[in-house]
This record gives sequence, C-alpha cells and structure tokens, in this order.
Amino acid sequence: MEIDFTSFIFTYKCGVCHPGGGAAEYDRNGNRYDRFAADPKNGIIPGGENNFDGDYFKSNWAESGVVEADCLICHLKDYNNQKRKEQIQSFNFRWAATVGAGFGEVEGSVGQGEKPKVTYDLSVFQKDGKVVLPVIKEVLNENCLFCHRESDWKKRGSSYNYRTDVHIRAGLRCVDCHLTGRNAEDPRIRGREKHQIGKGDDPGNFVRDDLDNTMRRCEDCHLNGVLNAPVIKHQDLPPEHLTKIACQACHIPWRQVKAALVQDASVFNTSPRIKPPSKRIWSFYGPDIRPWNYYGDSLSYPEGLQPSFQFRPVLGWYKGKINPLNRVYTLWVGIKTKGEKGVSQPYMKDIFMMWNKHMADPDNNFPQLKKIQDDNLDGFPEVDRTEEINALLAAVRLMLKQKEDTLEGKEVVFVDGDRFTVNGFEWESIAKKPYEYSPYGSVFKFNHDITPAKNALGAGGCRDCHGSNSDFFFKEIMAKPFDGQGKTLIEKNATFLGYSSFALGFMTFQHETLKPLMFWGFLVIFVLLIFHYVIFGPKRSEQSVDDILLLRFGTWERVIHYCLLVLFLVQSITGLLTFFAIPFSSDTIEWLNTIHRYCGYLFLLNILLVFSIWLKDVIFAKYDWEWIKKFGGYFGYCDQLPSARFNAGQKVFLWVALFFAIILGGTGLTIIYSEDSNLILIAYCLHGVVAFIFILAVMVHIYLSTLANPGTLMGIFEGKVSRSWAKKHHPVWEAINIEKK
Repeated sequence: MEIDFTSFIFTYKCGVCHPGGGAAEYDRNGNRYDRFAADPKNGIIPGGENNFDGDYFKSNWAESGVVEADCLICHLKDYNNQKRKEQIQSFNFRWAATVGAGFGEVEGSVGQGEKPKVTYDLSVFQKDGKVVLPVIKEVLNENCLFCHRESDWKKRGSSYNYRTDVHIRAGLRCVDCHLTGRNAEDPRIRGREKHQIGKGDDPGNFVRDDLDNTMRRCEDCHLNGVLNAPVIKHQDLPPEHLTKIACQACHIPWRQVKAALVQDASVFNTSPRIKPPSKRIWSFYGPDIRPWNYYGDSLSYPEGLQPSFQFRPVLGWYKGKINPLNRVYTLWVGIKTKGEKGVSQPYMKDIFMMWNKHMADPDNNFPQLKKIQDDNLDGFPEVDRTEEINALLAAVRLMLKQKEDTLEGKEVVFVDGDRFTVNGFEWESIAKKPYEYSPYGSVFKFNHDITPAKNALGAGGCRDCHGSNSDFFFKEIMAKPFDGQGKTLIEKNATFLGYSSFALGFMTFQHETLKPLMFWGFLVIFVLLIFHYVIFGPKRSEQSVDDILLLRFGTWERVIHYCLLVLFLVQSITGLLTFFAIPFSSDTIEWLNTIHRYCGYLFLLNILLVFSIWLKDVIFAKYDWEWIKKFGGYFGYCDQLPSARFNAGQKVFLWVALFFAIILGGTGLTIIYSEDSNLILIAYCLHGVVAFIFILAVMVHIYLSTLANPGTLMGIFEGKVSRSWAKKHHPVWEAINIEKK
C-alpha cells in the first residue's frame, strides 16, 4: 500500500502552481535533488526504487533537473504560465522557467527519454548577455488566477470576472486585499519581503493557519474608507446582524458558476473529455446534486469562461458568524486499522487500475463491480445499496490480495460522509465539526464574486431573509446524497443553522403578519376613537358655583405617573422605529436600541413602583361588575355607575399593564442575554405582539383620560379634581373623601 506522492511525482503534478523551491528543489536533508542524484557515490538509480526513499523513489532528477524558485512566475508581466506548465508535465523541470519567461524554446522531453535542447530568443538579451525585464512589484490578477482560477471554480464556484464581481469591476487587484511585505498591515507578515501573503480563513484549509485573517477585511475598506472605498452605513439594518452574519452571507446571494458539492471516489467516471484517464476515479456532483463532468468542462471551456450556473449558497455557522459555505461530501473506500484513529486510504492509482481492468473485461476482472448500478438514473452509478457496498468492498479486498498487500489487523471499509461500514448495514460514526459533512471532506467559504449592495440580501427589506419564502432559512439543502435507494435526503438550511420550524413560525408571523397588522391596528384604533367621540361625545360633569376641590393624586404619585408616561413614549418610539426598519444607519439603530434597553429597565422598575403605591386601590370590589356590564357608560349609558378611586376599567388597565410589563421585561431580557437562537426568535415575536397590544391599550387610556372625560387632566397635572367630577366618575371615592372632611 502506498500513501501520498513522492517528491518527484509531487513536482510533476503540483509544480504547475507552485513557484518552485522547497520540496521541488531540495530533499529532506537539504540536498539539491539533481546534484545528489547525479553523484555516483550516492547510488541513486534513475527510475529505480532507491530503497523506497520518498525523495528519490522512481525519480529521474539527474535528467529532469529541479524546479527552482521562480520569482518571475508572479512578478513578470505576460509570463507564459501555460508553456511553463507544458515543460513541467514533460518532466523538463530545469527548463520550465526559461520557457515561461520567454527566454527561449525547448525541444525534447525527459518524460519521453529525450534530452531537451534550448533555443534562446536572442532578441530578449542585451549585448552583455543580460536581460531587461518588465518586472512588476505588485502582482497582476492574471498571474494569480492562472493557479487559483481552476481550483477555485471547483471548490468555491468562483469565476473572477467583471460580470460577477463588483471589486474586479471597480479595478481592484488581488494584492489590494491579499497584502504582503511592506504593504501588509498585519504584524504577522509586515516587514521585509519574506513572501508571506495575507490570507483569509477557510474552514477546510490547514495551510499556514498561523496567518489566518492577515488580509484586509471588508470592514477595513467599507467602514474606514481604505482604498477610497464607499463607506457603508447599512441603512435600516439592526447592528446585531453585523455581529452574527458575515458580510459575504448577504453580498454573495448567488453563485454564477458551479462548485463541487459531492466528490465520489467509489465508482468509475465514464464521462467524455477526462484527461488524464486516472482522473476517472473521481465523479463530481454540482450544487443541484446532479452529475457534473468537471474535468471535461475544465478542458472544454477557455480560461475564465466557465459555463453559467446560478445557485444559492448554503449558509452555515463558522467561528460565531453565518457564512456562505461549500461543504464537500465525500464517498470513498478506506482502510481501518484496529487500534488507530481515523481511516486511511488505498493508493488511488490502485483503485483506478482495478476499475480500469473491470471496464475492459467486466466478466473476468473484478466481476463483483457489475452489481453497482445507476439506481436513480441520473447518469452516474452510485454505491448506495448494501449489495453495492459489499460488492465494492469485496473487489477492493481482492485487488489488495492480488497486490500481495496484507490486511492483517485492518479492514476495508466504505466511507459515506461522516460514517463508515464494513458490511453495508452496520455503520460507525466519525467525529466531525458542526460545519462539515465529513472530516475527510473540505469546507470552503465563498469570498469572491461579490454583488453590489442593491442586489444583496436585505435590499428588498427584512423579508428577503425573514419571509416564509426566503432561501436564507427555507432553502432546501442536501443532508445526504443517497438514502440507500439512490434518492437524495433534503433538509432546510434553517435546520443546518440550528433553527427549529417552531421558532421560524414566530419569525415569519412577525415579519409577514404582525408588521402590517400593527400598522393597520394603530390606524383603525385611531379612527374608532374619533368615531366614538363624534357619536357618543365626552362624559362631562355638571359644575356648580360652590364646587370644592378634592385631592386625587399626591405629588409623588404624579411624579411617578409622569415618569411612566415619558418612559412609555420613549420605549414606544424607539421600539417602533427599529421594528419597522426605518432607514437609519446601523450606528443610529444601535443608539436607539441602547436607549430602548436602558429605558426598559427603568420602565419595569417604575411600573412596579406604581403598583406598590396603588395596590390597595386596584383590588376589585363587587360593584365593579356593574361598571363592567355597562362598559363604564361609554356607549350611551348616562346614569351614575359605582366606582372607587379607580373604576373597573382603570383597574383592569393597571393589572394588564403590569402583566404586559412583566412579559415585555422577560422577552426583552431574553433577547439581550439568551444564547438560544430559537428562544430569541420567539421572544422577538412575543415582544412585538405584547408591545402592539399595550400601545393600543395606552392609546385608548389616553383618549379616555383626556377627550372622553374632561377634567381628568386636572387631576393628573395639578393633583386635584372638582367634587362634581368626582361624583360623576368616582362616586364611592367622592363619598369617602367628603366623610373625611
């Protein structure tokens, strides 16, 4: 069994995108490969096993040379990466830089057993044999994209063109964000040119994690105006969105080209145009969970002209924020060694040869594989049913036996995402991170192809994300590619984000029902109060010449009543402004929320204080039932109704106000301090419903305390009322006060 590439094969396969040096030039002991291999005393045999040394196993370093670090691959305008690639794939490592820089042409291929010959382009050289090159300090986008364009197409659905990316359209370069050397801002890479390039933070990328997030962030430019970028105020966006949602989640609402969602290494891909043939061991499925001939497409379309395919990214949590992610699901054959963690893999070359032999003669070479069928008729066979899994495992065991690989203490297993099996029906889970399909499948964040603000999520209002038809929560995403019968298992994006359908019901009610209901509710109540005043008029008391004044409210009572009124108005105004997403900046909304929060504490304390003072006056008496039956005389009843210091309606209002205040306080504290996202969604909705009813009740209360009952305001502001007013509205209380006098 062989694991990983040798240094020679790594250089051949991966040197195309690596600028040289390091593992492409020196062995683990610091020896330069070609010089060490050419020295007879070292006993390196070209193409030999060379003691199974991974640096020299079946290598031809003495003939091919090495790939030295090539500065010009990035820093030369019009560097020909394609020609460099051709030389590396011909095992002409030594001459790749010469051709890439345009110094000359090379004939012959080490891979074909030929000795390369260089014909230099003399027009490039000066009389003294030196060259003058248009070297550039800040790397051009095309030099970066030669390596990153194709891989980022498959991994991230990135297209890097003017049509899909607002930053490229604005003329930004890769190095404007991926800073390096003296231009860098992060102290981890700032300073002398050590070629540490500012990078982001990909969940599935473990290369130089110590340099994560050393590049410029969105906030650097769009909050601080770096590079003369427009400073964004995020009108009508609550600030908590910015702490929980990555910029990319809203500004990459769509991808314009495919990204690989499933990578299946358990079957043979018979699609056309796949080169080299060994790549047929991998089958890809696109975001629509349909077969995708990625390798064929990558060879068929010109550089940078990927076929269009629009899809919504999956949204998931990563390091405390919701990000657009591409989670790659993997299916493959592994080797489980008893007593060891994890699952290893047979050499993929052997898996390919097994399938290749079978395809050439299915009846005589690994006939078990004939049981693997295309059950869902999508064009790709899939290993899904128990019978298919066991057939594949049996074929791999036979292949390893023929190679004389021992399986002592080991088992051949089929790995399906985050689980594996030795028999197709008993499964064992593999630990994974919450944002992964599998610990063996990569997870990539979407960062490029940014859409402008007018096309971002939220440009159409809150319902872009919080509506019942929004893809933010309700997009269907893949849970598993196959369920045992070739069918795909689907779940809502909300499930992956950790939100329950119960909580989301409250969220959609708030945004689709409560908001319009609240607007119309205020309007209807206002109109009804006008109609009531016009039809029934005010309840006036008959004034007499010798009318005396009775003390209704003491100074302390009036002060706390004023405070309660002011706090309620502040809470209502700040709450409604943020609830209806009035287009203020995010900073202004944060300011309003802060006022709402601290006034909320004061309001709750104030209403508890009011109740402690008026508790004895809000206890219901038997005669209050008479007041309630006659609706307080507000609908035409003119006779006197029994009422103490507070009538039955005022008592009901005070008890309701206390109840509502407690609910508002509880839901408010939940919103502020809870870590449970589902509970917060429910609390937001209940907070809005109760606040709506409370405001309606206060509107009626204010109407009854002013227009409907003339003389009431005198008691509120001066603390005294006339005896005639008291006898009309509160006869029981009036009689008690007269007796005291």
